[in-house]
Amino acid sequence: PQRLTIAGTLRQTLRYGENPHQSAGFYVNGNRPGVATATQVQGKELSYNNLNDTDAAFEAVAEFDAPAVVIVKHANPCGVASADSLAGAWDAALRCDPVSAFGGIVAVNRMLDGAAAEKIAAIFTEVIVAPDADAAAREILAKKKNLRLLLTGGMPDPAAPGLTWRSLAGGFLAQTRDAGRIGPADVKVVTKRAPTAAELADLIFAFKV
Repeated sequence: PQRLTIAGTLRQTLRYGENPHQSAGFYVNGNRPGVATATQVQGKELSYNNLNDTDAAFEAVAEFDAPAVVIVKHANPCGVASADSLAGAWDAALRCDPVSAFGGIVAVNRMLDGAAAEKIAAIFTEVIVAPDADAAAREILAKKKNLRLLLTGGMPDPAAPGLTWRSLAGGFLAQTRDAGRIGPADVKVVTKRAPTAAELADLIFAFKV
């Protein structure tokens, strides 16, 4: 549009921004499941960086249909995996980079169960975000007083329309959300050797990440 106005309602005044000398606030302007809709069940107050990383992790894990875990450190995924269970996905995601996972943000795309919660709680974790958590998971995580547990009540739709924006000096950029999804039927082979089914599945997994 010729004129675009962005408005939000202050949800939380943060202790500071990306750095301690910056002021910051958390504003809500929609109902997309995620950090803006989440209920914080336990843990310390969320920081600017916690919120930013949690959003990145939850949007990434929403790309997967099977049980999946995403571990984010400094807004980048350091471990991503999908498996038959959240516990299995956690084991595989942790193997990607167990060093960076320490003090990271963990997102899951299923109700967090006790088996997965016990594994995640075995290392220092800043935030866990999930659509929900069962009683066993809540009991296990309650022992970690500083760990923040966020329950969103649902998963964001990766294909949903919407706008994203970022500030520039004197203005901002706006674009439609990256709702593109690629499946095996969308891939065109341009090499002499076609990828195997397993290689193709790995490529599509990497594209989602």
